[in-house]
Amino acid sequence: MNAITQANLLSLLSDIKGATFATLVTKTDAKLKKTGNPFGDVHKVSRVNVCLGFQYENAVNRQRTREDGIADFEAAPRQWGQKISPMLVEHKGRLYLETKVEKSLGTVYRDSKGNEIDPVAVKPFLPVRSPNARQDTEKEILVRDYALDSILGITVGGKEFVVTA
Repeated sequence: MNAITQANLLSLLSDIKGATFATLVTKTDAKLKKTGNPFGDVHKVSRVNVCLGFQYENAVNRQRTREDGIADFEAAPRQWGQKISPMLVEHKGRLYLETKVEKSLGTVYRDSKGNEIDPVAVKPFLPVRSPNARQDTEKEILVRDYALDSILGITVGGKEFVVTA
């Protein structure tokens, strides 16, 4: 396993050409509901298989074709941020990695002291996500943007990296 800095992570991502599969380990704010939440600030550490450098419109149209639908989907403009490369988005001075989620490999919830919290106990306080109504597919194409500073590790091109400060 190799250690890389945030700057080296950006360089690594910039060198990727075309659609590429990767595994990310991320630490993000779980954004729990405030009302009745006994846990306070909670972070989730997730491990997820993703596709980098993908074309969203093409991915939806391929899924429509697999489902015997009409491949006439046109993506709407991004609602936030400015795409600065095929996989990077800039928003308010922060960089984000745009990904197509292939598979979640697990999530651990932790309180502000680092203690693990039972996911069943956290679930009632998680925000409800609504599916994308525009895709018109049975299997939704999940797009997630991860702040570069939330990425703890990445495996890409057969190499595993731990991201340091």
